[in-house]
Amino acid sequence: MNEPVIIGNATAIYALCDYPSMAPRYVGKTVQYLHERHKAHIRAAKAGKRLPVHYWLRKQLANGKRLVISLIEYAGQDWAERERFWIAEYRRQGHRLLNLTDGGEGLSGHVFSQTHRERISAALKTGAEFACEQCSTMFWRKQGDIQKGNCRFCSRSCYAASLKGISRPVPESCTSRGIAAAAVEKRSRTHCKRGHALSGQNLFITSAGSRGCKECRKIHKRTYLDRVNV
Repeated sequence: MNEPVIIGNATAIYALCDYPSMAPRYVGKTVQYLHERHKAHIRAAKAGKRLPVHYWLRKQLANGKRLVISLIEYAGQDWAERERFWIAEYRRQGHRLLNLTDGGEGLSGHVFSQTHRERISAALKTGAEFACEQCSTMFWRKQGDIQKGNCRFCSRSCYAASLKGISRPVPESCTSRGIAAAAVEKRSRTHCKRGHALSGQNLFITSAGSRGCKECRKIHKRTYLDRVNV
């Protein structure tokens, strides 16, 4: 869709439409480019937002239908009045709009002061300040990190330093994987530790089911007899 170049702080009044009938289903306003506002609607729907327009968008996406945004007009300072006009007009024409209000809400194009933004940030900021257990540095952690227990150390280096000299139990899963890997390696050997071939007449199976070397067994037996007969 080709959008005209608008000079000044104009607000676009748009409609999300059914395809291919192009019947309007939702009327909104934006100071963004239409394609950016369109993508924002789709992102909100995929994120699970629960307004009627989001349910409708998810249904359209599930059915593989096109999602169409159509420019109605550009408005100036009277954008709230024009949005209310178009919502009322489409409803008068019998279109089933998904808007929950009569329009005109919001602060289009308003820029909050730095002080006001800081107050909003402080109100939304959740979490607490902690002292690092390793270096005593004060640091901030979000509520999600606190719930996970990630609030004891200020950095990875402090966490690593705290583990020096501390023995930690090896997880059972690691132990079982190590035993299995050792068994595979042992079965793949072709010679014993003294270099005797583990094959042919030199190979025997022990009572435990593992492979044994006859030459090594002879050596063990001679060593034992020599020690006993001394």
